[in-house]
Formats: sequence, structure tokens, C-alpha cells
Amino acid sequence: MLRLDAYKKFKHLPRNIKRHLIADEATSQDKWSMLFCIIVLLDLICGIPLFAHGEKIFTIIALPFMIFINLWTIFLMFTKLDKINATTFGLFKGGTGIASSICYLLLSLKYVHYVTGYNPILMITTLISYSIVTIGFIRYYVIVLPKGSKKENSSTSWGTYLLTLGPGMGYITVQFMFHFSDSIVNLFMSYIYLFLACFFSYMGIKFTHQYFFIKANQHMLSK
Repeated sequence: MLRLDAYKKFKHLPRNIKRHLIADEATSQDKWSMLFCIIVLLDLICGIPLFAHGEKIFTIIALPFMIFINLWTIFLMFTKLDKINATTFGLFKGGTGIASSICYLLLSLKYVHYVTGYNPILMITTLISYSIVTIGFIRYYVIVLPKGSKKENSSTSWGTYLLTLGPGMGYITVQFMFHFSDSIVNLFMSYIYLFLACFFSYMGIKFTHQYFFIKANQHMLSK
């Protein structure tokens, strides 16, 4: 559900929908913040462990996403602010979130593989935890937000927090049950990376949906 009812006026929309229909203009600070986010959080903190020793399949999958986002970043850094469209910059933030989310998920899986070898239970638990949280974010922006129900939005927010906490706690509990040893530090790091994957998933879904939401509701902004 992207397109809102044509007969509605912008001023009559709930506050959260109004906010979602207005993309923030790119500033110099925003550009440098995104550059910092990509270089430090993606390339260094996530990229170095991914490229370090271990199973290379995770690196091979993550590499195209990292290259694409870095090239996009270089292009935007050399683009003047007055030529950067607000919605396009929002799509860039969404793309950064999606790429970072996938890379951190792969890093979490790599840590699980490094400590436990190929353990299908822990691998599947990681993927299920990530999927539940991501689906919760998608459901909110695609189904709940366009309805504009404040009560439902509030309950959904709490539901999303619980979805985030529940699988995460279940995941780390399983890790303790199966491998309570010196390797627990690496297993705990895999949980931290899973949490970051979910965080960037939220960022990617939010800004990517906002881009298409604005495009689909230009008629609202013209009223």
C-alpha cells in the first residue's frame, strides 16, 4: 500500500504520515555523516572481519554490496548539494541501510560458522531471527503506516520492539546452550552483529519505502 486516497488533503493526514512524506534535504553535514557511516561502520568494522581469514563465501556475497555503496558514496561526495534531490538522497540512505544490513548478517553468520562449523540449527536460528525482525519493519511501513491509525501504530511499535528483543534473546540463549566455552565471546559478537544487521534493516526499509511512498503520493504534496 503506497498510494494514499486521492481525496485526502495533506493537512488532514496523521503526523507520522506527514513526516514520512517529507524527505530531508541533503546538507554538507549529512554527506559527511554518511561517509563516516560507510567508511567506519561498513568498510572497517564490518568489512575487515568479513575479509579476514575464514570461509570466503560470506566475503564473496558481501563484496558486490560494499562496492556498489562505496561507488555511490563517491559519486554523491563529488556532487554539489544543489544538485542532490532530497528523495534521491533518501534512497541513498535506504540503499546504505540495506547493504549494511546484508553485510552484517553475513558477518554474524561467519562468526557462527567460525566457532561452530556448519551448524544448521544456529545458522537457521540466525536467519529466522533476522527475518522476523525485518518482516516486522516491512509490515509497519507497508501495511500499518498508510492506514494512519495512531492506536495501531503505537501497538505496532511495541510489537516491533518485542520482535526485535524476542528473537535476539532466544538466539543468544541457544548459543549459550550449545557452546558454553571460551568461544562464547565470538558467539556473543555474532549476536551483536545480528543486532546491527536488524538496525540497518530498519534504516534501509524506512528510507527505501519513504522514497517510493513520496513518489506514489506526489498528488498529496501538490494540494
